[in-house]
Amino acid sequence: MKESNIWICTCVHLLLYMTVAAYSSEIGNPITDDIKKISLLKQNIPKDYKITLRYIPKEVSGMCWVKLNVFHLEVSLKGLAQKFGNISSNKDNIGTLVQILQEMRYHIGHGLEDSMLEFDCHYVNEMWLTAKYFEFVEDFFNTANSSRDVEDCEPPPCPTSTKTTVTTTTTASTTSAQHSTNEKRNGLPDDPEKGELSYKCLQSSLLCASKG
Repeated sequence: MKESNIWICTCVHLLLYMTVAAYSSEIGNPITDDIKKISLLKQNIPKDYKITLRYIPKEVSGMCWVKLNVFHLEVSLKGLAQKFGNISSNKDNIGTLVQILQEMRYHIGHGLEDSMLEFDCHYVNEMWLTAKYFEFVEDFFNTANSSRDVEDCEPPPCPTSTKTTVTTTTTASTTSAQHSTNEKRNGLPDDPEKGELSYKCLQSSLLCASKG
């Protein structure tokens, strides 16, 4: 009789463990020791590296902060990985983080694209030095591990523009130079085809930037 009770208790505990594991997988929280590789990357990558990231601040995204940043963080890390050779440990460690983010996107589902488009006017582009960039990465994964995804994300009103349109006559070369300067100031490359993500690409599918 005692052996039967022990077997029943064992089965119950096993079922509870499987339920919790399946639930964690469903919401896509990357509960893994691989996240510890972030500190290694922070130490191995030169401090004067400037890393581009398109992100949305917490103050305007609320509980949806993780959901709204997962895709652009993945794109940013993939761009960073391009700076290292195939045998570099940095590239391997970054690849591990990218894989975690891709799995998170898979569990979030197709609604991610619509949510990102709704919040589009709140995204900002930055170029951060290594330390600040990986502080953001650590904050992202820690927040992802301690919070649950929210289905509905309500964006606040878009910020109003106070810019005044001024009509001027310029040469084509001057306009091109100004455009290039603005791109560099905003942390974007001169060639738009080499950027993190075009708006048109985002509208068509998030999967287009995950190729390669």
